[in-house]
Amino acid sequence: MFDTILQTFAQLIEEGETYLFLLPIYLTLLGGERIAHALVNDRPWDNRDAASNLFITGVIMALNMAVGHLVPMAVMVVTYAHFSLFTLGDGWIGWAIALLLYDLCWYVDHRIGHRVGLFWSMHHVHHSSEEFNTTVASRGFLVDTTLLSRPCFFLLPVLGVSPEHFLGIVIFTNIWGIAQHTRMVRRLPGLDWLLATPSNHRVHHGRDPLYLDRNYGEVLMIWDHLFGTYQREQHEPNYGVVHPIGTYHPVRIQVAGVAALQKKMRAACRWQDKLRCLHRPPEWQPEPAAQPSPALPDPSVP
Repeated sequence: MFDTILQTFAQLIEEGETYLFLLPIYLTLLGGERIAHALVNDRPWDNRDAASNLFITGVIMALNMAVGHLVPMAVMVVTYAHFSLFTLGDGWIGWAIALLLYDLCWYVDHRIGHRVGLFWSMHHVHHSSEEFNTTVASRGFLVDTTLLSRPCFFLLPVLGVSPEHFLGIVIFTNIWGIAQHTRMVRRLPGLDWLLATPSNHRVHHGRDPLYLDRNYGEVLMIWDHLFGTYQREQHEPNYGVVHPIGTYHPVRIQVAGVAALQKKMRAACRWQDKLRCLHRPPEWQPEPAAQPSPALPDPSVP
């Protein structure tokens, strides 16, 4: 059964149609959450935000069917064939190690996405929604296609993660990632410490000072515990970015992060500071231009 699923997914990857595999699962989770929200949640569902998210999802899906994972996956296949240091094997130990390596690379790339200005300008799109539901899961930057913004993933084949490992784990983690984006599942004592549950991911999407830049893990929380970025959900977050974008327009949503980075770079006086904007954290600001000293009155003039 698993081999059949893997072969189907591999075929869809080759045809650039990865999302066709995940689309029925995504729609099922979305429909289930929407029904549950209507039945048990008093907070209104933001239809305009959801519509923007779904529009962005559709465009991204079209791009992925046209471009898909073809180029980055081809690079990973060639890297595994010629540069892998060892192989992990097809047993459960090999799969477990592959999942741990994948999750660690996700943690590193995800943290880069938040703490490096250039990458944040793209990842900003995903966090700019002030809602938190299944539609937010696929709200992403159009140019940020598939694996191109995840540099650490290209180390995985060197470390012995085969294309088969990678594709199987991608299936699982995509479904897991979609299911994280919901308010309907409250805290899960015990599991919240170990796994990237909806509670932990709500923290990640919070703009409260307590919650900023926390809980980067995709499946496991062990990396956040090890590297000091774990935060338990103490209250439901205020969602979105520190400086809200105040729009439902899909194009404005897409360009907001890049526009903010461009504005910061223009404000920098020195070219060194303009370059620093690309790699410094998003809260970093260049030194303001020196203001000319006010002219002192000429004492010889009465």
